[in-house]
Amino acid sequence: MRRDVNDAKGKAMSFMTAPKLVIALAGAAAVVGLAAPAHAEASGTDASFLAALDQQGITHRGANQAIAAGRSVCELMDQGLSPMDTVNAVHSTNPGFTMEHAARFAITAATAYCPEHL
Repeated sequence: MRRDVNDAKGKAMSFMTAPKLVIALAGAAAVVGLAAPAHAEASGTDASFLAALDQQGITHRGANQAIAAGRSVCELMDQGLSPMDTVNAVHSTNPGFTMEHAARFAITAATAYCPEHL
């Protein structure tokens, strides 16, 4: 049985939606972590996002995975997750991240891809 609740913005959100998005974030974000940055192919907003990660000292295994994880942050917030719940999702899917790293990643992603959530 599917039940819906209203998020803080009054949108209906399924109890099943947030866990599915967290799983999607896990798949994308689990690869953000302990490897060297590489982003020769990225351009525009993606390149700016990757450069901001570098400036924050946040390394990743590959540009495509980091970009997907960044966009997943916005999907979580678009579905009504609070900023703290989003940071917790980033943290739980990236064992190498401290809460501070997770927060910096989420803020950097939101700045690049969904500034309306800031």
